[in-house]
Amino acid sequence: MQIQTTQKIFKVGLTHRTDMQPLTAETINFEIDMCIGCDRCMRACPVPLSSQVSIADLNRATISEQIAPVVAKFTDECVMCGSCVPVCPVDNHRDLLMLSLKQRLGVPWDGQVDLSKAMRHLPGGWSVSLVLHCLREQALFRNERLVPDNYLLHFVATSEIEVLTAGQELLHEGDFGRDIFFILDGQCEIFSQGTDQKSLPLAILRRGEYIGEQGMLTGQPRNVTVRAAQDRTVVLKVPEQVMQRLMEVVPTVQDFFVQLSTSRAVEDMLSRLDLFEGISAEDMRTLANQATIRRFERDGQLFSEERKGQPVRESFHLLLDGFVKVARKTGREQQPERIIAYRQRGDYFVGGLDMLGDQRAVTVTAINRVAVAEISRQQLKALLTRYPAFKERIQERVRLYQEANTAAHSAVFEPFDRAQLEQALTNTISDAEARAGLHALVNDGVVEGTEVLVIDLDKCIHCNECEEACERRHGQSRMNREGMVIGNMSIVTACRQCQDPVCMLCSRAGIARKPSGEVYITESCIGCGICAERCPYDNISIVSLTDDMEADQLPSWQRFSRFFSKGFGKERGRQMLPMAQTAPEPGPLQTFASDGLENLRKKIAIKCDLCAGYNNQACVQACPTGAAIRVNPVNFFGSTEDILSRKAR
Repeated sequence: MQIQTTQKIFKVGLTHRTDMQPLTAETINFEIDMCIGCDRCMRACPVPLSSQVSIADLNRATISEQIAPVVAKFTDECVMCGSCVPVCPVDNHRDLLMLSLKQRLGVPWDGQVDLSKAMRHLPGGWSVSLVLHCLREQALFRNERLVPDNYLLHFVATSEIEVLTAGQELLHEGDFGRDIFFILDGQCEIFSQGTDQKSLPLAILRRGEYIGEQGMLTGQPRNVTVRAAQDRTVVLKVPEQVMQRLMEVVPTVQDFFVQLSTSRAVEDMLSRLDLFEGISAEDMRTLANQATIRRFERDGQLFSEERKGQPVRESFHLLLDGFVKVARKTGREQQPERIIAYRQRGDYFVGGLDMLGDQRAVTVTAINRVAVAEISRQQLKALLTRYPAFKERIQERVRLYQEANTAAHSAVFEPFDRAQLEQALTNTISDAEARAGLHALVNDGVVEGTEVLVIDLDKCIHCNECEEACERRHGQSRMNREGMVIGNMSIVTACRQCQDPVCMLCSRAGIARKPSGEVYITESCIGCGICAERCPYDNISIVSLTDDMEADQLPSWQRFSRFFSKGFGKERGRQMLPMAQTAPEPGPLQTFASDGLENLRKKIAIKCDLCAGYNNQACVQACPTGAAIRVNPVNFFGSTEDILSRKAR
């Protein structure tokens, strides 16, 4: 299998600063000489440990071997967010100075390992050496020169060992999760839900195998259910951040891991498609192994209707993950392209031509991160020859799309209650407006979300109670009811709980996702702003915790006044999130000291988390007219075919 990408595979660490170049020794000395020691960069730094590090200590460590333990720890915890750069009065590149110091200190996994946490969870009869021996049975870790024992010790120390009983679930189909599980002993069964809602057995996983990589690589819900087949099945549960850190340290592990996992994902996807029904498992595996996997970042172009991309049109393209928009050029300056469809996981293109059947080329662009399996013309031709039923299914699919071809040129969705709004659409929606609505759904990423807050403008009385309820509950409003307007619906500016949330690439595990899908800010967040920077829809804000502390120090009469102007601040009766029910444990990649000063956070990220921990959503509950509702955009607005089959009235 070949793997190609328009951008290097995402990694924890410096993914948000891919253009960074280390400074030369001469430049480092010049920057240090220019520093005036004002400590503004350290005050602006969101890392809690920065309160214990002076700029003088940091400068000394940058150009000498005098590196205090607290400076070394701070250097490891630095997330390269760049908050230090704009506050420097002499325009020093403090972020690049930190990069050079990080490179000098090397990989923290080369250092001493604290195995106390791992030892507490070892099952009876197990030792650390036995755990390492079992991990060496994994194909990923067999080469001891590439993955030294010390790396594996850190790997184990920052992960969790679990002992399962027979029938206990490890993964559940449809849940979100990014942890990976390595089977150290015992067996696990893999199931998938069939059309009759019954569990169908797929495979058996044994010692030396792993599961869960699909969730980490794609952010998509689990595609299978995994249960322990034996009592005392021992697995190593590895957080996403730990696996990503290992892949940073050992790029070869990343290459092997991604290639093997992608091959498995392609085979699984092909086997689930009705199009490939009846093709033997051997041919399916061969097809998956020979497929070329292409990865595209947001706005990356899969292929264009221009002739320069002609060779790619000889291939079959299967979307493994993500959303793409299908467009055709108009020749007009103000609207250079017209979106005719959006496609998602499981859809495909034949020869780079329009799936609607007019046999004309189209331009296909990624809306979010997209993975595509490309099958060559020769491979496809062999299948068509060997399996006549496969050829008939392709021809039938094209025929069905041909029936929707005319509708594609006058497509519109009906925003809310179809029966209720049908008459309104007749009078208010023009063809141009219809296309603008479809463009907003696709190009602005609405279809990427799983839970979108929308307001029916026919019912909304503009009381702003939804925003105020959000502020009363959380202390800060996490939404803005004024968003893009499509038809009679307003798409509220608030987190959409994207299917593939790019904001979740946090090295400190400051943002996470519950199995039910809610993306929330954890106790580990330090407000560095990287998640807000990565969010393409500006739905994450960074707030200073200083304001809250200053409010607590106000005179009693001012606090009493704020009660009526700002509300009570936070509602009573909140159910604590899993990470907040007990004293927060150290994150997977760092261990915080018990010193109180170190744990004082300066800032924190805030975003809508669907009121996780409550039994209702404040904005929806507070709306007096029922105008505010939460919807799944694909189910609510319809699939591609649903949208394209509706005509502007």
